[in-house]
Amino acid sequence: MRYFTREVAVVIAVLLLGAAACSNGNQAGSAEATADPAQKTIHVAAGPVSVTIDETGVFPDAEGYTYAEATMHGAIERDDGSEGEYAVPLVLIYPHDGGNGVGVVDWLNTVTLTLGGFSAPADEWRPGQFALSTTGDYLFESGYTYVGVQWDKAVTDHFGSSPPDGGRHHSHLIYGTIDQPGDAFDILRHTADFLRDPSAFEGADGPVPVDTVLSAGFSQTGMLQMTFLSRGKNVRDGELVYDGHLLGKAGLICLAFDDEPPVYYRVEPCNEPPAEDGSKMIHVAAQGDVEAFFRAGRSRFPDRTDWRQYELAGVSHLPATLIPGLDENQNPISSNPVFRAAFNNLARWVRADVAAPPSRFLDGTLNPDGSFDTDLDADGNALGGLRLPHMERLIGGAVAGAPLGTYSGKNPEVNVDPQAEPDIEVLRWIGGYFEPFTDAELAERYPDDEAYLQRITRAVDALLEAGYILEQDRDAYVQEATL
Repeated sequence: MRYFTREVAVVIAVLLLGAAACSNGNQAGSAEATADPAQKTIHVAAGPVSVTIDETGVFPDAEGYTYAEATMHGAIERDDGSEGEYAVPLVLIYPHDGGNGVGVVDWLNTVTLTLGGFSAPADEWRPGQFALSTTGDYLFESGYTYVGVQWDKAVTDHFGSSPPDGGRHHSHLIYGTIDQPGDAFDILRHTADFLRDPSAFEGADGPVPVDTVLSAGFSQTGMLQMTFLSRGKNVRDGELVYDGHLLGKAGLICLAFDDEPPVYYRVEPCNEPPAEDGSKMIHVAAQGDVEAFFRAGRSRFPDRTDWRQYELAGVSHLPATLIPGLDENQNPISSNPVFRAAFNNLARWVRADVAAPPSRFLDGTLNPDGSFDTDLDADGNALGGLRLPHMERLIGGAVAGAPLGTYSGKNPEVNVDPQAEPDIEVLRWIGGYFEPFTDAELAERYPDDEAYLQRITRAVDALLEAGYILEQDRDAYVQEATL
């Protein structure tokens, strides 16, 4: 198939969110984002026509929240003058009192459905909800309003407009109608409009309007965000659609829509960087993303004041915490603490103009083909980057961080055939690798439990002070180190 080059094959990585989805910023001061009127390029009607409720009830995982499954209906006027309609499923989880005034639109991952050939039951391969799977209860403990919305025509084409026989079947998020693949951009814009003005919601006690809207994507939909931003789609009639964007493990790669089924898009390098439109952007990239063909090394933009990139040393695209079982020695390190803090920092940056912590880049060499050769220490661990407590560094002349072995961003035991279709070997490759130290090496590094705990505590205290993790994760790291 023409889609399955090596670079495209890596996109299958977001299979993790089919398995890990649906697990389950503090309020900051307000600050209005501004947009350059010269960026006005989009001419479409704003907002959905209606949002009809399919099912609603109390959200069991957070007090004072409602959970609703709904269908968003809308009309589109395209740049070429043609018109279209859509009816797409969404999941809406909202606080009764309006919460912190920040809405998060989760751009659902669908790679397991589109590239996976729909071979698995829909209830097993449902769209991935990145913002939930990487944050646990954080969003709801902090008062965010959440929406996960379907945007992919390949999904609605395959599963149809409604469940079989009119009854509920499998995941709510797979049924709907989308006229053209590129209508995804307007669907995603209309979802942000809906959070700002939920009057289209057809039901009592609907969501309270928010004044700040953030987009959230991962891998496939991180690339979709890159496309959205690089094409200037985030500005309409001189106004920002989204105030901020949290991109997960994407790289400088875009999705180009076309009309050829079953996938309807192809992966290609972005021709332009994200537009400087007045919104704020945080990109969290694993070591494996920078080293592999995600071109994350080309998305650094160190001189931009609206962009942050955190390259996580010793972390893979698919750690075992997100999709376990890829390899006996799969990289075990979670990215979730960084994502939780990134949501908090992004909301504060947008609302109160409190700048997010500085970018952190791995040490190494960026190659012409977009790959990256990471500099390694004597143990084979990465140098530079954002260093979670499994990575060593010096703080005030003292060693912080306590590795238990060598943590690789890619699996060195896997050779990926550039011409092969995606399979488990691709996932093993970007699942990373962990080679534990011997008992003798561990005893030499950490002569007792207190020495190990001191190094972990020193590392997490510095990360908390700098804003790269939240207090809840600092405490969790310390507690784990004491076990």
